[in-house]
Amino acid sequence: MMGENMMAAFKNIFRRSSNSSTPTSVTREPKFMEIDWKGHEPQSSTSIRVLSMNDFSDVEGVLDHLRDRNNIIVLKVKPRLMQEKLELKRALKRIQRTCQAIGGDIVGIKEDVILISPPSVGIVRVGEIAESSQVSAKPEETVSE
Repeated sequence: MMGENMMAAFKNIFRRSSNSSTPTSVTREPKFMEIDWKGHEPQSSTSIRVLSMNDFSDVEGVLDHLRDRNNIIVLKVKPRLMQEKLELKRALKRIQRTCQAIGGDIVGIKEDVILISPPSVGIVRVGEIAESSQVSAKPEETVSE
């Protein structure tokens, strides 16, 4: 019974107009849609910041970008600070503690270059590449940390 009602509804939709002998035209939707990308800014975009650290006072600027949680920081340690070992150690310890507090990651690339990432971006070290490929090869196993 319900099938008969649906068939009648379909017949009414697709029947020809009684006034004309030609079928009614069907308007077609375009197959594509134009989008104005200028009005759509991403909610949160991650930026790569290249910063230099000349002395301990530059640490505060690094920490401000790190606390934003949307910045990957490439930190270049200047030779003047490399000579002041105690000041360099104190600055790096402060950056490391802040990075750990927000859930980010920090790694030395070269002797004078440090990479700091926010929580949303992980850093894979050379030794971890083999481990991560083994984990992805066996998804049924769980890895406890």
